Amino acid sequence: MTRRLVMIAAALAAALVIPARSVRAQWSTVYEQFYLPAAHNFEFRTNYPAADRLFNAFDYGHAILYEKLWTRPLDAAQLLEEREYTFLTTQLLNRPPRLPLIEDAIEPMYARLAPEAKLMFEWAHILHRQVYDVLADERLDAVAKNRELQRVQTYYLSRPDLAFSLKPKNMSLMQEQPYSLAFRQGFPKFNGLIWAYHWLQVGLYEPLVVGRSVVERQAGVAATVARFRQMLPGAPEGFPVVMPMTAAIAPTFAAQWPELAIIFDNLHSMHDVISDILANPAVPRGGKRALILKAAAAYRDDTTDVMTVEGWRRMTEMMGVHNQGGPAVGFLPALPIPSLARGFVMRHDKDGKMLGDHDHHE
Repeated sequence: MTRRLVMIAAALAAALVIPARSVRAQWSTVYEQFYLPAAHNFEFRTNYPAADRLFNAFDYGHAILYEKLWTRPLDAAQLLEEREYTFLTTQLLNRPPRLPLIEDAIEPMYARLAPEAKLMFEWAHILHRQVYDVLADERLDAVAKNRELQRVQTYYLSRPDLAFSLKPKNMSLMQEQPYSLAFRQGFPKFNGLIWAYHWLQVGLYEPLVVGRSVVERQAGVAATVARFRQMLPGAPEGFPVVMPMTAAIAPTFAAQWPELAIIFDNLHSMHDVISDILANPAVPRGGKRALILKAAAAYRDDTTDVMTVEGWRRMTEMMGVHNQGGPAVGFLPALPIPSLARGFVMRHDKDGKMLGDHDHHE
């Protein structure tokens, strides 16, 4: 283990070498921005309050995760896997906050470490919520929904300092860096919970799209939320064993709006990257910010570890929807049985074809 940590540390030291001109990037110039003004804003909160409130609990989960990983590295595993996990699954998710939380109050030290990454997540979460609002607005027909989704996507992309790329990123960016896999190996319950969050965040689009009436959409959203709750007991066994991908969990939504699906997959992938950087003891504390900024830049650009859209779809299919938590609609009563062992790492090329050597990490 010591030798492995030394080797990882050496690789990370090389990764931390950045040009002198990038020193200026150590000073944050990002700023917050609110929703695109629109009549559909907060329609999801109005029409689906129980599901909407869960997102507020998710925001707490992400924030407390990064704060504990950064401020309590020595006992973060105990705090997150036991105390915080228990609080989230037995209290907060059962009685989630009615309104979004001020995350700076939950993660004040992490917010100072990486405000750029924090605002990238918040900006993408605003996009998430505005997409729910458009799809939940019963006053809009299909043509109007298409128009409004294009408007909110254009608004999102108007912030190139925060917006995730429209190019799908290879999972190697998440799983094959020197610091990768530290979080899922050291925090299996909390990692599974984060993946279950992401399953629901993309999964809720599907009943809103495929429902043929208000009644069907209401029933579909309620069923998808119930499936999420079904994952929680006996953790981590009920959780996805690989990161849920939008095209698998919400295929109709992803087929109609692939660029939005790609943004959300890139967002969820970077969540794992930040967790790994913070959780990996081989990354020196003084180097974590630089690695976070490097990863954030990679997820914004259109060149680093990109895949073809066809390759992204092929990779998603080969990962197996049953390994990703199962579909968001039309599922059977029992949770799906994964075909992969928890910790198995699949590797793909830019065209989504599986590469021969895979790793199994428990």
